[in-house]
Amino acid sequence: MTDRIGIVPAFSKPEAKELAGTITTYLESRDIRAVPEKEIVAGATPNVDAIVVLGGDGLMMRMANSFPDVPLIGINFGKVGFLALVEQADWKQALDLFLAGDYQLDESSTLQSSLIRGDQEDDQGWAINDVVIRSGNRMIEVEVYVDGVFVNQYPSDGLIVSTPRGSTAYCMAAGGPVLAPGVKGFAVVPISSHSPIRTPMIIAEHAVIELVSANAHPASLILDGQLTNHLRQNDLIRITKGEHTFKLVRVSTTSFYAAFREKFNFQTRPNAVPSRMVQPGTDTR
Repeated sequence: MTDRIGIVPAFSKPEAKELAGTITTYLESRDIRAVPEKEIVAGATPNVDAIVVLGGDGLMMRMANSFPDVPLIGINFGKVGFLALVEQADWKQALDLFLAGDYQLDESSTLQSSLIRGDQEDDQGWAINDVVIRSGNRMIEVEVYVDGVFVNQYPSDGLIVSTPRGSTAYCMAAGGPVLAPGVKGFAVVPISSHSPIRTPMIIAEHAVIELVSANAHPASLILDGQLTNHLRQNDLIRITKGEHTFKLVRVSTTSFYAAFREKFNFQTRPNAVPSRMVQPGTDTR
């Protein structure tokens, strides 16, 4: 039974804070404790059953990093909203479905990374979307190994290792594939590669992916858009499936495929009407 739900609005959006107050009042009218961010306990035994996040995908990732393995309900106040799936007008319906137990919990794998420099290995943290090696002003050379086997060297602006959840972000922008929820693999995508072999690859999520910054040009290690470290020549980044999972609450009013079609206007025939019955969570307008 749900009796404590975290409420975290985006600080920079007054309308998000206003709706957070409305949701708090609504939950308390149903004898459910609304817990503000400063009172949410992280760790193996969090003091909330889920967290309602009122913001964009960036805030969703921050909450997932701050409170790993806690289910998130995202109400979209951002521009795209692939993690914050619930639109503002649908908040009450989404919460009612969640409280009634009428929801699915999408659990997505994350990426754990470490930096090996000489004989020293340092944990670099975990990522929900992607682990990226990115060049400065000059092209870098990134070697890719999978389970210890050399795959290729990419002279490029860098390389992305993306989760399915992150595949609609930097991965897609760099020409990589979109991986639907439930796919058990990670995308390896070179950025503006000068190699004739630059096709993105999908690697099994149980594999060990290693990236070597092979030349002396400046490069950076970036996790979920945040600079983690400056790389030196011969630095090795080891990437494995993360210990934590990203847990996203999905109700019948939300759909990954509808969101993908609508938010990117991904239709070659915008006025096309599907011949089959429209599924819940879709919109053919």
